[in-house]
Amino acid sequence: MAFEITGGGASDGGGSPNRFRRKDAPVLAFAPGERPHDLQVEMAVLAGVMLYSEVLNDLQHKVKADDFYLPAHKDIFECMVALAFKNRPIDLTTVMSGLKENGKLEGIGGPAYLAKIADTPSTTAHALEYAQIVADLSWRRRLLDAGNMAQSAALSPGDTRDIASRVEKLIFDATQERKTQQLAKVGELLGDMLNDFERRADNQGIPDPFLVMTGLSDLDAKLTGFRPGQLLVLAAGPGTGKTALSLNIMHDAAVRQKKNVLLFSLEMTRKELVERMMSFAAKIDAGKLRSGNLTPDNFNDLYFAADELTHAGLFIDDRSMVSPYDILASARKLVAGERISNPEFRLDLIICDYIQIMKSGGNTENRSVEVAAITGGLKAIAKEMNVPVLALSQLNRDRSKRTGTDAGSAKPQLSDLRDSGAIEQDADVVMFIHREMGPDQDSRAPAEAEIIVAKHRAGPTGSIKVTWLGHLTRYTNYISSNYVSNNYGQIEPPDAPY
Repeated sequence: MAFEITGGGASDGGGSPNRFRRKDAPVLAFAPGERPHDLQVEMAVLAGVMLYSEVLNDLQHKVKADDFYLPAHKDIFECMVALAFKNRPIDLTTVMSGLKENGKLEGIGGPAYLAKIADTPSTTAHALEYAQIVADLSWRRRLLDAGNMAQSAALSPGDTRDIASRVEKLIFDATQERKTQQLAKVGELLGDMLNDFERRADNQGIPDPFLVMTGLSDLDAKLTGFRPGQLLVLAAGPGTGKTALSLNIMHDAAVRQKKNVLLFSLEMTRKELVERMMSFAAKIDAGKLRSGNLTPDNFNDLYFAADELTHAGLFIDDRSMVSPYDILASARKLVAGERISNPEFRLDLIICDYIQIMKSGGNTENRSVEVAAITGGLKAIAKEMNVPVLALSQLNRDRSKRTGTDAGSAKPQLSDLRDSGAIEQDADVVMFIHREMGPDQDSRAPAEAEIIVAKHRAGPTGSIKVTWLGHLTRYTNYISSNYVSNNYGQIEPPDAPY
């Protein structure tokens, strides 16, 4: 809804509600230093409720008591809401009685001011339109407050990066329009759901365009892909290859499935990540890339891989410190920027590497509470952006000290998630990587590994065998141990099944 404010400063009560009119290019003009508000419009909202109390049900989806600029109007609106809760009529008499019971009648200006509000021209339709104006003006005041708090924060002592994170959160929160979750009747949702079921049945064997597959056929069969709105956690101990697996998934999604993927890497630089991707994309030993011991055929493979990656929807953010607010802001900025040239652009997957070195963006009493804020924020991002979020996580280092029935098991469990039980609580899917690593074992040699799906909110759990190709820093579909032992160094990952 767009309006223009012309003439009549708010200091004299804001003038008549009729001075608001629709415009194609809205301009809301206020004097420097003035806090945006319009008392006449606020009065018209309250008068509309007194005229037809049932309109309050719709008003509460647009405006809250705190949106009113004048404290008296806030008190009156709260009184109206309280009357509605008690199923009492809302008119001049009942509002006056309610305010008197709460000792607020004289504070709002007495019966005379309530009578003035009741006489304000309004209709039920106008009340809804004016309520949106009140909410918009309240939003502008929040923007001003955020600017003032950001200025104070910038002048305060402390670490500059922490201050910048606080300021970014202030600005982000202030720029978001307040949204109210609307009720939906299940019957109204069934039509779309049945159509969706029919579409799935008609497209059996054809990948769902909204799902992101991992490229590991057994894992995809168990998870049926990463779904929009899911928070998926991939956890493993240090050096097990969780970053490698996330890059494998990222590469497969972008190159094979033509998806758009945004990776946040807090530990590795963008150069290191691209080098890893080039190794497994070109199927060249990572050691050869680092040493420069490359043949002409290797360069042909590298140029081919580079051409594939150039046209893929791969985006990397390698800041060393991010919070969920940073991730959401970057994702929104990416989508907005790409849609300038491609209006159909959509972000298909966000990867965060990894939870334990993220920041929550606020002050928390301990690390467990901070991790809970982080995972809660990542889940909120998945829902708001309607995109799967894959978050990597460390495991507790002392899991080898298990006692009792668990003493002989080295395989990771949900209780091994590091720092907070909120990781398990917030995640829709929790996966672990398990790979036996003896002290004398070459981490670059091909080896059998397991991906353990320990939690799956919408499906089965269980273990999937895969093969680790350390020389290519890649996980692939399971390859028999006999073939591995006879062909080490010449193994090429099998193509994905789609």
